[in-house]
Amino acid sequence: MALRRLLWFSTATLTILIAVSTITAQTPTRINFARGATRATARGYLRGIRDEAFFVLRAQANQHMRVEISGRGATRGVVIFPSGKQDGGPGGVVFDDKIDETGDYRLRVTESSMANAWRGNFTVIIDIVSEGSNAGPANDNQRLARYVGRYPSDLFRGVPSLKARLRKLLGTRYQFFSNRLQTEMPIENDGGVLIVQGCMAHQCTIEVAILAIDLAHDKLHVAIKSTEFRNLYKLWSEPGASVPAALRRAMQQASS
Repeated sequence: MALRRLLWFSTATLTILIAVSTITAQTPTRINFARGATRATARGYLRGIRDEAFFVLRAQANQHMRVEISGRGATRGVVIFPSGKQDGGPGGVVFDDKIDETGDYRLRVTESSMANAWRGNFTVIIDIVSEGSNAGPANDNQRLARYVGRYPSDLFRGVPSLKARLRKLLGTRYQFFSNRLQTEMPIENDGGVLIVQGCMAHQCTIEVAILAIDLAHDKLHVAIKSTEFRNLYKLWSEPGASVPAALRRAMQQASS
């Protein structure tokens, strides 16, 4: 009996060691950015609810990283920092924030345990920009002008450097601004100033957020109207910028 237990224990231990070894030995796919690029794309394949895929990329502290995952079914992504701390969530945009560590970041992709199992391809899109950087399309007037008639979420998804600049400009009010873009309005070009605006659902004219992008001077201006500000607008502008008349007009129209 003792010998049988010993053999069973040895077999179970060996099975566990083999499983751990298999997981540890899994080599993540390295995601590299082309020279000067702020976006990289990778693809993978999941074979069921217990399958997982790993990616690794290099990033620096004080950069802004955005991770988006899409697949044939529901997904989940976890970003593992160089120190081992983790952040993530259900598929779609699983991470969108400033990072505070330099080194290799790992991304773990699985199917969502809250949805039906599936099998198929998935895509990972990584955007990384430096805080305060003018790299990418934020300084490209022609590319920005292509977003006229589209919606704020399209702009922020396509130009992630704008989010980094807005976080720097608004500080702790950044989320306050974002919350007032629930109901989006088409982007307009008013004399060379892009007007990006929205409001909280069912509270338009009361809780309003407007971003004005002065293309000629490459400056951002934000106006937020809220009951917290006694139903008035509060303004933020990047240094050295004067509030454009186009923003004043947008504020007046949004309140009427």
